[in-house]
Amino acid sequence: MEIFNRDKTWEPIDFTVYFSFVKWPFLTGLVLEIILRLLANRPGAGFWFDRQEILVWILRILVFVFIGWKTLRSFGKHMIISAISGAVAGGAIGIIIALLRFLGGIRIWKFFNLVTETTLAALVGAVVVSLAVYILSFRNK
Repeated sequence: MEIFNRDKTWEPIDFTVYFSFVKWPFLTGLVLEIILRLLANRPGAGFWFDRQEILVWILRILVFVFIGWKTLRSFGKHMIISAISGAVAGGAIGIIIALLRFLGGIRIWKFFNLVTETTLAALVGAVVVSLAVYILSFRNK
């Protein structure tokens, strides 16, 4: 009769590993998003201002796909690692952009935006990075 070890040692997740892993794609995406937002808000921006949020989300998705490719290359097809990497990158982008909105003045909706934008970006990041890892894993076979 086999004896299974059912005692698990629970350890806290070390998010510094994920932060260091997604640092450069995250910073690049963040800087590009801030530049895009500044260009869209200048006078006479017209086309850019009307489509600012669409362009920002396209940029974020491209960053998340790159993080998925990097995750697949570094760790293989591990969905938990890819989901956490995407959530960390998305959450960090979301909270920084939400905090930058306070530069224009304090409004009550901006406090709600801290929660919603951060949560939405983290969820989208986790889903897109996981999907990117899944889809790109077919190419590597």
